[in-house]
Amino acid sequence: MPFPATRLRRLRSTPVLRDLVRETRLHASDLVLPLFVQSAAGRQPIAALPGVERLSISAAVEEAGAAQALGLPAVQPE
Repeated sequence: MPFPATRLRRLRSTPVLRDLVRETRLHASDLVLPLFVQSAAGRQPIAALPGVERLSISAAVEEAGAAQALGLPAVQPE
């Protein structure tokens, strides 16, 4: 049987049905925040990663706290 020329989309006609048949869901609990920590004070940009910085220990703790507040489990203390 050849592939149909028209694709039937009756299961995706309304937002409620699209949510019902969605295959992939992405939540904050699925994410990981990489933190690059250095012993020196302050923040140092990483040339190979634009917008990413090496953080001092205290700045990394602050970033981890902000990430935890957003629901990222990879930085939650246990």
